Amino acid sequence: MAEWDGEALARLRSAAHRGDADAGLDVLRERPLEPVLQYAGDVALAAVAQERPEGARLAEECRALLSERALPGDMVLAAELAAPPGHDPALTSLPVDLGAVAAAMDGGLHVLDLERGDVLPLDEVLFDEAPDDEPRDAGRWLPIPPIPPVAPPEGEDARRGAARAWLAEQGYRPAPRTL
Repeated sequence: MAEWDGEALARLRSAAHRGDADAGLDVLRERPLEPVLQYAGDVALAAVAQERPEGARLAEECRALLSERALPGDMVLAAELAAPPGHDPALTSLPVDLGAVAAAMDGGLHVLDLERGDVLPLDEVLFDEAPDDEPRDAGRWLPIPPIPPVAPPEGEDARRGAARAWLAEQGYRPAPRTL
C-alpha cells in the first residue's frame, strides 16, 4: 500500500479543491484513507455527483470511518455522504477553500466573503464612513473566529474538519471552487 508523501497529498488537495473526482480517485487508490478522511470525503461526494462507479463505495467507506473517528466536522461530512444522491442538502453550498478557512481560524482577524467564498484579512475589507464603523455590505462578510487555544485540532485533516464544522454551524457547506 502506498503512503502519503508530499506530492500525493498535493494532488489530493488539488482534486478536492476543484471537485475533480477522477483525479481524486486516482490518488486515493492504494493509499490509507484515515490520514485524509476530510479530503477523501470531498472526493467521494464529487464522485457520487459525477456518477463514477467507485463513488458509492468510497462514500460508504469514508462515512463509516468518519462516524467512528468523530472529530469536529466528521459528522457533518458523514451525514452528507449518507444522503441519497440528488438530495437537497440543508446547508447552502458556498465555493470556499476549507484550508483557507482553517488557516484563518489559526489566528488573526479574517472574514469570509459570502458572495465569492474568499477568505480575507479584516483589514482588507473596505469600511464605509458610517459612525459605527461597519464594513461595507456588512451582510456579505462573515467573521471567522479563532480556534480556542485550549485544545486546537492537530493536523491538516483535523483543522479542515474544524473549519467544516464551523461553516455548517453558519448554515453553509463547502463546494468546489472553479475559475
